[in-house]
Amino acid sequence: MNGRHLDLGELSLLQPTVHYICLTRGRPNRVWGPRAIPDCHLVYVVSGLAKLSIGEEERIVPPGHCAFYGVDSVTQILSTEEEPVTYYSLHFEWNTPSPTPMSLPQLLSGIRYTSASQLYGPATSYSVRVPGYGSVNIPHFFPFPGAEPLLLQLLREYDAKEPGYDFVLRGLLGRLLAALVRLQLGNTSHGELAKKIAPALKAIEKHPETDWSTAALAEMCGYNANYFTGVFKAATGTSPKSYIIANRMRRAKKLLLEEDTIEKAARKAGYSSLHYFCRHFKAETGQTPTQFKKQLFDL
Repeated sequence: MNGRHLDLGELSLLQPTVHYICLTRGRPNRVWGPRAIPDCHLVYVVSGLAKLSIGEEERIVPPGHCAFYGVDSVTQILSTEEEPVTYYSLHFEWNTPSPTPMSLPQLLSGIRYTSASQLYGPATSYSVRVPGYGSVNIPHFFPFPGAEPLLLQLLREYDAKEPGYDFVLRGLLGRLLAALVRLQLGNTSHGELAKKIAPALKAIEKHPETDWSTAALAEMCGYNANYFTGVFKAATGTSPKSYIIANRMRRAKKLLLEEDTIEKAARKAGYSSLHYFCRHFKAETGQTPTQFKKQLFDL
């Protein structure tokens, strides 16, 4: 069954607006929904796993991956029991004249809770047009390398609400959406490229504390270092070193949320020096471990 499709028009002419952004930590088996929202929603998983249903699609969304859905799509988010999810929750519009965020009471009043029987109905789909490339469909589920730093900037700007913040939010959201569209344009051969580096990805995921060299990862996949680096960047959008650091930081964030002290999290993340862990964490995320633990909301 096909749902409603919205052609948003030419990307460069859109005026995107942030309505609300927060960092949400779910308890084990916490459920949001089934519900339909009055705007668009981007869910970016920082740690743990989310079981997410959008219309007829149901997926497990891991760290570094996103889910996107829009108006009138009935959805449900489940924080898994084994690995409770922490995620960025970004509510926005693709195109609206005013850059001013919607008030929280406005947003909450527009959320419509539904019965479970409505959950698997057709979801609204979206596309934008890019001159020279044609129409680009926005998928419901996708990996989004490079999204987290932009989401953190959006969250900080939204929370600070300094003069002109709505103008800045529009610019940052524009960058995020442009990155999303570029990702889709380059995704045609993404699956095949990812298969070529699968042994390296598995090793990085299984042993995040290891200081992997590019040469060692390339050897696992049967390539020389230069060729491997090119394939790796094409498949993931980043270099092997940057990917390893990002993976390590995802693990560190998960541990910070699970452990009662920063010292325990640092030790389990493989850092013998608390000072080095804190310095490294801030350099990579823009936040201290303490600030990260405090920035948890729930919508």
